[in-house]
Amino acid sequence: MNANKGKRSPAMNVALHLWSAYKHVLLWYWIIFTGIYVTINELFMRCVIPNDEVRESGSIWAGASISPRIFLLVLGILLTVGSFSSFVSNGLTRRSFVKGSLLFMAVMSLICAAINLIGFPVERYIVDMSGAARTLDHPDLAVEGLTTLLVFFGYFCGGWLIGSGFYRFHWVKGLLVCWLSVAFMLALDYITGLELLASGAANTAINLILLLVLCAALIWLNHSFLRKAAVKRKMTM
Repeated sequence: MNANKGKRSPAMNVALHLWSAYKHVLLWYWIIFTGIYVTINELFMRCVIPNDEVRESGSIWAGASISPRIFLLVLGILLTVGSFSSFVSNGLTRRSFVKGSLLFMAVMSLICAAINLIGFPVERYIVDMSGAARTLDHPDLAVEGLTTLLVFFGYFCGGWLIGSGFYRFHWVKGLLVCWLSVAFMLALDYITGLELLASGAANTAINLILLLVLCAALIWLNHSFLRKAAVKRKMTM
């Protein structure tokens, strides 16, 4: 009988450990955020907060992806600082940590993107129930879902790069890495609205490819920083 049959890989152990550590944070974040967002929307629709301009405008939920980006950015910053030393000190390789972290980040980004996508039909339902004279111009959900997933993942990787930079280098170089990460995230936001060609489908394909390239670059930079990073018991400046 194969003793290794059914045994999880080290990278999967990292991903599952991180998921166990952060799943409740994810749950409470979305409960609080969506509750606040939906409540404010309902108050506008029912004229509890009088503002005709908002009531007659387009989708309010279209701007709801900003908060999840910051949430994932913060989690990314904590990833290396809070977990790298613990995993590597207990015998896991840096490669396993990177692979497991990427799997965890992909799952978290996918969940956040899915919840963000569900918000559009929920918003339509709320508006219809309120009877507000409001025209909603929602995006193509397939394109919106893929774009949001890549942007969320990119922000997660951007935060991870900040944490890895300060962990790997002296604070001066860490600060430079921070600005580099910010440049990547600004590029992610810029690409989502980029229109290079007349064809909408061609623009969408180009934008998705560019987002993939930026995410791949962030992953490569993080791996480059961590593969030779010394294990630190505490952060030094």
